[in-house]
Amino acid sequence: MVSSLPPEQSVRDLPIKTVCLIALKTITGNLPALVQMALFPFFLSALITALSIQTLDSPSLSLLFGILSYVPHTLFAVAWHRRTLLDLQQTETTSITAWGQNHWGFLFHIILLLAIYFGITLIGSIPISIVQSAMPPLGPFLNLAIFIATLYVIARVSFVLPANAVGEKYSLKDSWKHTEKQGWRLLGAFFLLTIPFFTVIFFIIALVGNSLLPEFALTPGSEENIELVAEQLAAYFNENLGAFSIIYAVFLALTYLPTAAVISMLSIAFKGCTGWVPAEDISDEDADEDTHEDTQKHTGTNAESSEKED
Repeated sequence: MVSSLPPEQSVRDLPIKTVCLIALKTITGNLPALVQMALFPFFLSALITALSIQTLDSPSLSLLFGILSYVPHTLFAVAWHRRTLLDLQQTETTSITAWGQNHWGFLFHIILLLAIYFGITLIGSIPISIVQSAMPPLGPFLNLAIFIATLYVIARVSFVLPANAVGEKYSLKDSWKHTEKQGWRLLGAFFLLTIPFFTVIFFIIALVGNSLLPEFALTPGSEENIELVAEQLAAYFNENLGAFSIIYAVFLALTYLPTAAVISMLSIAFKGCTGWVPAEDISDEDADEDTHEDTQKHTGTNAESSEKED
């Protein structure tokens, strides 16, 4: 780490309830800044989504827009990590002009964590499919188990994200070391924050959808024809594209609240488990020590000069 040598393991256990409460206080106490910092990423996400819908028939363009969809998240996440970790009072810009080395490192690790997630899921699906073919009732439980196990692994290496946001030289190995015996605590804090948020969000989305969308009904006798059902769903979507756009915009805007809460929680956990302090604080302390040493040397030199004159 740039600011100090990292400890060999977590310096303290993670208090789930306390960390979640601090994360919530962080976003409720900084709502104007949150809205301002989420504004550009929100519009950029909406634009990328609109463009990606037009390129669904092209696998290469779909992949490109899939990667680009993480750019707005990176802009917001890096700024919010920095606000939480550095206790910044000034609102940092989240426009594309703010993109720098920290953002590249953060985006790289986001893609790396996604690769780990899908890799573990793919590998785990092989034995699950074998067991499920022999004992079908076990399938849902095994899929849930591999999902939880994958999230646990991601939680153990997630400290690379706040570290990258503040420019620390920090690896997946460091994160795994510092989250020893803290993985389930991190996972518990994640669920404790996100489940209530998304319950409320989906309730709001249901209300908005019921008020904007007409009732969808299949043509009688078409239930058994999958192609006909797909055609009717596509026609319903196209006829109500404006309403779906509004619903998506509301959903996207609301998700910045749980996103900011999780980012703050992760930053607080990183700071608590590693004992991390900003490099600026250490620099100030070092500068004070150097000044003190220089003063002592200067005083000693003056004393020697006085003795020689005497």
